Amino acid sequence: MKSFTLGIILISTLCAFSQAVLAHECTASGVAGRYGYTSTGSIVSPPVGPFTAVGHVMFTETGTLTGAQTTSIGGNLVEETIQGTFAVNPDCTGSATVHVYHGATLARTSIINLVWDDHEKEARAIFLTAGTDISIQARKMTDD
Repeated sequence: MKSFTLGIILISTLCAFSQAVLAHECTASGVAGRYGYTSTGSIVSPPVGPFTAVGHVMFTETGTLTGAQTTSIGGNLVEETIQGTFAVNPDCTGSATVHVYHGATLARTSIINLVWDDHEKEARAIFLTAGTDISIQARKMTDD
């Protein structure tokens, strides 16, 4: 009977632990860090063509982001810097408003929806700008 009781306690403990692991919630401090990313897609309206960017972004615990990227828009290359704000939800979804600059000149503002996965080590995103079909794949390089 003693080993049966011990077995029940062990199984109950393992089940409680697995529920805690499954209940992982994302936070700004958890997603904070430096990410490398690739954006790919196209600008369809007006018909500009392919869009590709490779860059890095730092998400902070306070909900701001900064970074830089090399972008190809319709085959024209440009160096850009980015800054903005983001929010993360407990279910690991989120959103960001990103201001993109060419030097000191604001080139565009993009709204994106994000989802973090792999315990906040990776992120995926989609641009919500009408006329675009652009997504982002990102991987955490360092924690904040």
